[in-house]
Amino acid sequence: MKLIALFLCTLSLACSGAETAGSTRVAKWKFDKAAAFMLMFDDSMTTQVKNVVPELKGRGLIATFYVNPGGGGWKLQKDAWEKTIPEAGMEYGNHTFTHKGILDMADGTEEISKCNDVINSILPGRKKPRLISFGVPGVPKEKWKITPEQLKELLAKHNMVQRPNVSGRFAEINLKTADQMLKIVDDAIAKGEKDLVAFHGVGGEWLACSMPTFVQFVNGVVERKEKLWISDHISVHQYETERSSATVEVLEAGEKKIALKLSTKADPQFYDAALTLITQVPAAWKKVSISQGAQKSSAEVANGSVRYEALPGNDVITLQPE
Repeated sequence: MKLIALFLCTLSLACSGAETAGSTRVAKWKFDKAAAFMLMFDDSMTTQVKNVVPELKGRGLIATFYVNPGGGGWKLQKDAWEKTIPEAGMEYGNHTFTHKGILDMADGTEEISKCNDVINSILPGRKKPRLISFGVPGVPKEKWKITPEQLKELLAKHNMVQRPNVSGRFAEINLKTADQMLKIVDDAIAKGEKDLVAFHGVGGEWLACSMPTFVQFVNGVVERKEKLWISDHISVHQYETERSSATVEVLEAGEKKIALKLSTKADPQFYDAALTLITQVPAAWKKVSISQGAQKSSAEVANGSVRYEALPGNDVITLQPE
């Protein structure tokens, strides 16, 4: 009986501790969504400009476009790639400058640095250096002569992150129907993980997904937005990296004020994205004022807690009832 009583007491204390004002968890994915999902498009193709971007923009979706600024598709739609598409909120990844392959380290440095230079020149408002996603172009083996170790060295030198494994995730190559693509999405939601679907041509050009299939797919993605954080690769990578070592210290937790400090071991030079926090607040609180440095916001209390965005660092996070 004493052991049972001790167990029940310990369980009670653990449960009450989880509900104590100030108790905070870092959401696995931004906005506390069930999963993260990425849309990717390779080779800076003209059908992506004409068919994909309007469909994404009309639905409030963003994607990562892996571009080849030295290729023909980019040159045919130069104004769109340099102005219209970035203005729509799309992100660019490095797919090498020409998509002709990499024969040695000198060739690799030129192909990668020239592509990065174009991407950075298009987005001058971004701080530099910054992380850029990299997608290995599909070329014949004789056109790709560097080793995985050499590629890793090039990526580190140019502040790039290789995108997640796209094997089995390409439309038309692996995924022929919208239902097959949406299964990737549903599996990510069920597992609480990140995943992606990648495309080449849409409605034309090579390895083309048909427009009806693409529209059915993006409509299905929108239908699942309540459970999905749909973002670009670097944003997902930054969040995941910061979150993996994030800690929250409770500095103060009272009826009138909660003060917290959010820390992460990730390098702040490249990992400066806000994390989503969920903090338990006193029962009397209905709406909360949140401040961190110069940043101020407010949020409604739901189920005894408040969800908000905060930056890792030295600035204290302060929560007070409104």
